Amino acid sequence: VRSKMAARGHVDVSERRLRPIYDALDASNNKKAIQEADKVLRKQKDLICAKALKAIALLRSSRRQEALLMAAEVAAQEPIEEATLQALTICYREMERGDLVAKIYENAVKKVPQSEEFLSHLFMAYVRLGEYKKQQQTGMALYKVAPKNPYYFWSVMSIVMQALTSEDEKLSQKMFLPLAERMVEKMAKDTKIEAEAEVRLYLMILEQQKKYKEALEVVVGPLGSKLISEIELRSLKQAELFIQLEDWPKANAKYRKLLLINPDNWLWYVHYLNSLFHLVDAGWTPSEDDESSSDDVVTGTVDMAIAFVQEIVDKELKNGKRLQRGPFLAKMELLKRLLERGNQEAAEKIGQPVDLLKDYFGKFGDKPCCFMDMRPYLRMLKEDDCAKFVEELQTSIGLPQEEGKLSLPPDGRAMQRHICCLGLARHLGLQEQLTEDSRDELVQDLLRRHQHGLQFGKDLLPTDVQPSDSYLLMAVHIKYTDYQRTEKLSLLFEMIIMLEEGVACSPSNAQYKLILIRLYSLLGAFEPCKKLYDNMEIKHIQQDTLGYFYSRYAVGLGYLTPACAILSTMLKFFSANHKDTTEYIIAAYKYGSFHKIPEIISFRERLNLSYNYSSLAVERMLLDFIMETTNPEQMRELLEYMEIAPEKDEIKWDLLKDNRDLTVLSSWEPRERELTDQHIEQSFYHDKQWLRLRSLVLRALAAVILMSQPAPADRQPSVDTDPSHKQDASKNGESLVDHGDTLISLILEINAHVQDVECQPSLESMCLLSGPPPTRMKVYLDGQHHILLTSIFQVAVDVHSLETNGLDQSQEFQERIAKNFDCILKTFEYVLDSMGTTLATPGTAGSPPQVYPQVLEGLVLLVETLCLMTLVTSQCQVMLKPMKATLTKKKRKKKNPASTVLPQVFHDYKTFVESLVQFGEKLHKSLEEVDTAITAVDVSTMEINQAQEHTEKDVLSVVSVWRTVKDSYQISVGEISEVLKRKLQFLKTIRL
Repeated sequence: VRSKMAARGHVDVSERRLRPIYDALDASNNKKAIQEADKVLRKQKDLICAKALKAIALLRSSRRQEALLMAAEVAAQEPIEEATLQALTICYREMERGDLVAKIYENAVKKVPQSEEFLSHLFMAYVRLGEYKKQQQTGMALYKVAPKNPYYFWSVMSIVMQALTSEDEKLSQKMFLPLAERMVEKMAKDTKIEAEAEVRLYLMILEQQKKYKEALEVVVGPLGSKLISEIELRSLKQAELFIQLEDWPKANAKYRKLLLINPDNWLWYVHYLNSLFHLVDAGWTPSEDDESSSDDVVTGTVDMAIAFVQEIVDKELKNGKRLQRGPFLAKMELLKRLLERGNQEAAEKIGQPVDLLKDYFGKFGDKPCCFMDMRPYLRMLKEDDCAKFVEELQTSIGLPQEEGKLSLPPDGRAMQRHICCLGLARHLGLQEQLTEDSRDELVQDLLRRHQHGLQFGKDLLPTDVQPSDSYLLMAVHIKYTDYQRTEKLSLLFEMIIMLEEGVACSPSNAQYKLILIRLYSLLGAFEPCKKLYDNMEIKHIQQDTLGYFYSRYAVGLGYLTPACAILSTMLKFFSANHKDTTEYIIAAYKYGSFHKIPEIISFRERLNLSYNYSSLAVERMLLDFIMETTNPEQMRELLEYMEIAPEKDEIKWDLLKDNRDLTVLSSWEPRERELTDQHIEQSFYHDKQWLRLRSLVLRALAAVILMSQPAPADRQPSVDTDPSHKQDASKNGESLVDHGDTLISLILEINAHVQDVECQPSLESMCLLSGPPPTRMKVYLDGQHHILLTSIFQVAVDVHSLETNGLDQSQEFQERIAKNFDCILKTFEYVLDSMGTTLATPGTAGSPPQVYPQVLEGLVLLVETLCLMTLVTSQCQVMLKPMKATLTKKKRKKKNPASTVLPQVFHDYKTFVESLVQFGEKLHKSLEEVDTAITAVDVSTMEINQAQEHTEKDVLSVVSVWRTVKDSYQISVGEISEVLKRKLQFLKTIRL
């Protein structure tokens, strides 16, 4: 007893001594935590928990290496105390070293093999690492220590994950899945399956093996009674399995039964109709059993299906409650499918398309979703009937008519019906026939209706969207169509004014803000885009799905410093993705949601393979080189931090995912201007082409930096052809020649890729606000940036050849370098001269002012290219300088030094650097002139169609919008001027 009390007293003393360290860590006072830990360790050197806590404090004080050493010291003692293990776990997780967490628990399990807690922690450590084989083994070890069902099924799930992630399909189907099936069957025979999660895992295993018949037996059998987490889950599972088995009669009957229970589930209607037409195609006829009054009756003929759908519709009408849309949509869907199949006779039994659509509008026209519901079925209408159809709908609304006045809706419901009516008219192409004056009049009517409709949302919260906002959005769509046709600057200003006023009335309308971002981007103004995007509070997955609206313009329009923060914020989401999803997977294991684990992993993979992720990463790395480097040493350090291997293409091009949400904006566009899957695919293809070019440039830059690494201390720069020098090139690392070969390969790839892009047709500009934005490829190729960069990269290759082969037999390389220098300077001069067009023209009495945003994009790219050329030029200096120094040294040793002439390459290089500085200064002067040009623009004389009630206000708004745009231009030009200035200073320091 006395010894136990003594031990307890020792524990209490340790806890008391550790408490100040815990308190300091909790208060984020890492300095104090280190001091407290040192104080404890002076008194009690063997208290390893204090060392583990000190490691955490060191890590949080940005002393990573010290923290790693301290943690390793603790881990080497293979602790088994809970507090120490927890502290080490926290430390290693913050270091993102999950492998070391697994290691400490492996050691703990070796010491205490019967510990359920240690085994459980070890299992979860393997989950974080995705070590499915070790998960399986640990799960079984857990089950032997503590025979609990969850542990057994953790092991089974680990086997399933091995099957799902295995690249060998035969191994999955013949080993992993059958093993998992046998393990679950054993539990089933012993009647040990207790939870629904275990039954669902069993079904997952059978379905992965396509054993749908066996899975159906499980669902129908006693185990199926455990499927209770969702309403009618058991019946739904049966119906899904009947579909997989292609047992269409039973699938039809089961979905029919489900629809009688819930007549508003659209997915069930789709499966029901699919099964129906499979039966029709197979020539199914009802038997005596099918004609009985059983609930599982099969409706396998068109007439029976029509009767069934009508039965549900009639039942819904008699219900007396709020109508559900499902039955009425199902009736239209059945009619559409019959018409598509040419079954006119059966279609007539349902009714005329126009009657069904009018009936649906009559019942649900006051719901905002009505237009989207009706849109798929408008194709059933004959072209000649469209105008009459819309006119009858408008008449049915019953708007009060007063001569000479606009007929305005008396309440919100009538307004929604009218909005739906206008959307249908636009989608059916009726507005396409209007003259320009009629379209302007329609826009003015829509603006007045929007203002009038605000009264119906006066009691709404600021976070709610105003019900009349769709009027304004329609007006903007009409104006945007006109802008696409005429490219009048005044139309852009009109739309921006309309939407800015809309935001003032409905501050939470994301549609307004997204369209404003698009319009300001068309003007080349990024500053207002940033404010709008920040105001939307885009979070989490939206960084991926909506980021394309915004991130593409940050660098392209010259907002370089904010772009660093913007790209970093977006990249943080992707970086955190693995950590966050791992926590979800662990929760799924803990709570038995096994069927969710593959979904979560698939989600994680989709984000990891996101095009946006790869694009952001490449752009951020290029931006870092342009913004952060002012000497070769910084470039090497930055490259080492980025861990770029130029010989490897890390992007999985064939697996990249397009996660953009291109349906986020409302659209009432006619069929010929709808955004199609083909347009989206084409846009994604062009995006990938642009990303590939940027990636190749980045890798080529990395190859140049690695290629020009200073020689090891034991090696002199090569000025002759002595083979021993070449052999030394591979000492202490990779051969330098490898990076030269890599760079040559990358230059060829860039040229081939550009040639491929130039041979393909350009992406047609979509007359849609919701269409994807174009890439910078056209401006890039027009500016001949690829020629400038490949030429300077070739110079680096040839300079490297001088270094490796020696200067004695280098005439060919020197001539090639001189030729490339000449090509670069001539191309740069041509590009600079061709950019004579200014960013904005003030306009004259006969012509309105104009802006040319593509000029800004061109200037940004030119500055960027000059910065990259400066970096490559500096790396050439790193290679040339030792060669010149060696020659100068040899020259001094000779009796007649005047007779030794330095190779021409050194003079050519000096001349090239001086010329590059001159061109840079000329470009800097051009940027300064931009400010003068935009200040001279006066937009107050610009002719715009103003809302009659707000004439004076709108004139002021044009000026305020231009002020916003002008300020943005000035910030952009200031940003790129500052970057150019820093690079010119760097360029002036480059001397041999």
